[in-house]
Amino acid sequence: MPFIDVKNLSVHDPVQQKDLVANITFSLQQQRCLAVIGESGSGKSTVAKALIGLIPSSLEVEGAIMFNGETLTTQTAEQWRGKRIGFISQDAMNAFNPIETIGHQMMETFQRHLGLQGKEGKAHAIAGLERVHLKNPNELLKQYPYELSGGMLQRVMIAITMMLSPDVIIADEPTASLDAYNRREVIMQLQRLKEETGAALIIISHDLGVVQAIADEVLVVHQGEMLEHRPADKVFTSPEHPQTKHLLETRRRLSAPLEALRQQQRVRAFPC
Repeated sequence: MPFIDVKNLSVHDPVQQKDLVANITFSLQQQRCLAVIGESGSGKSTVAKALIGLIPSSLEVEGAIMFNGETLTTQTAEQWRGKRIGFISQDAMNAFNPIETIGHQMMETFQRHLGLQGKEGKAHAIAGLERVHLKNPNELLKQYPYELSGGMLQRVMIAITMMLSPDVIIADEPTASLDAYNRREVIMQLQRLKEETGAALIIISHDLGVVQAIADEVLVVHQGEMLEHRPADKVFTSPEHPQTKHLLETRRRLSAPLEALRQQQRVRAFPC
């Protein structure tokens, strides 16, 4: 039985009389990574928000969302968001309260979901920061979000998620605002997170380089509709739908000048 089973997931806007996403269907096993890709405005993030229970009440959600045999649409979001389903936001800075320290926010989360308080909560926070290779965790706990870079904040979110040991992790554009170095670091941490917790990972991304590095399966969305859901290597080597081919070709065209520059730099660094 699949660990995640989503059938005919649709999100409808009754005011505009349109579907934001329609009839999204997929399944996923534990320790597997599904990437949801598509152009801007295709409905990728709407899928993520529907899975985590963050769709505004003004919109209508239909379909079945099953996690480990449980129908989550019959439960309140608070019952399954956090400990059982971890969510890593694309906007790391806005994910934290700017007037509370990193340590306070981490320990508050661990108290709410794990019942850890005081020294236990602090030790759990330090262990999480160490697991994502952030230096001087004791000092970092005293800092405020604005004192950390975007890459560091993203890793703090991953540390919190890792220490909650959720069954499912949903990451919405986790590398969108990061430079190449921090993007690589976050990819490595997400891979570790999946392997160490045994969780199923769903990553929403427009960065096909990230998808190719981490995904086992790819679901392609266009204008709210699912075009194909196949193993990642098949999508990248033999895309079936014309829109998927367009996405891959666009990525190749955009990355070609950068790759040419890298080749020039290699020649200059190591001339024959």
